Formats: sequence, C-alpha cells, structure tokens
Amino acid sequence: MTLRLAIRFPAGHYHATPWGRHVNEGDVEWPPSPWRLYRALLAAGFTKLGWTEAPPDARTLIEKLAAVTPELHLPRAALGHSRHYMPISEGRTSTTTKVVDAFAAIERDESGVLGIAWDVELSQSELELVDALVATLGYLGRAESWVAAERVTAFRPGLSPC
Repeated sequence: MTLRLAIRFPAGHYHATPWGRHVNEGDVEWPPSPWRLYRALLAAGFTKLGWTEAPPDARTLIEKLAAVTPELHLPRAALGHSRHYMPISEGRTSTTTKVVDAFAAIERDESGVLGIAWDVELSQSELELVDALVATLGYLGRAESWVAAERVTAFRPGLSPC
C-alpha cells in the first residue's frame, strides 16, 4: 500500500528554516524534511484534536512513516526573501535591526502541489487518523506557510518524483 499526501500552499509561500540554521541566514528548508511533517501532524493532534498524549494509533502511524524514506513529488519553487528593518526602542533610544524573511515561492494552482508518498501498510484506524490530522493541518514550517492537505489515491498527471 502507498500512502499519498497532496499539500497545497494557498498563499504561494513556504517558510521554514533548516535545522541548525539561524532564521536571519536566509536559508529555506526546501523540500520540507519528513520530520517537519511528522511534527506538524503530531502538533495538529494536540492542538486541533484535543490530545493530551499521543494515542496508540498516532504512535504506530509516526513509527511506520519514519521507518521508510518518503518519495517526494516537488512542484517548481523559487527561493526568495524580503528584508525588514524592525524598530527597537529602549527608553528614549530607538534603532532598527534587519530581519530576513526567506521563503520558497510556489504556484497557488494545481501545479503547486507537493506530493509525499510512503510505501507502508496502515490499518483502517491509522488511515482515518491520517485523514483527521491532514484535515486540520493549517501550516507547515512557520505559521505563515498555510497549507491545505489531503490524502489522495494518485498524484495529478505530470507530477514526477525527484
């Protein structure tokens, strides 16, 4: 069996800093690492589904997904950044500091879908949990990286693995 997730970026941007890098270095973690998606799924369970601890199906789901390397189907993306000069006020003294906002720009239409596939065997309850989690997934990476995710049986034509 293959589990396939299709993730769209409605705002057209993906913001995520690679592990071990400072946000102002201007690097973007593209494509998203699997651990980032697993963490986002678990966070959705705790924040949206009301978990106080991960249920057994969530534990086995993440263990099964983490045990295999997912196949990624990447949309075209262009890396970019903006620079903001944020004010810093301390008493009567004020200055500015530069903040870099790095991102991957991705099409908002069907050509901008990120596909992720795992060759795993999941139980019916694990599949139902995947559906519940991805339905509540609001962002991936930083909070301004809005996503709409769903489980699909196949990826759109023309979306090839990398």
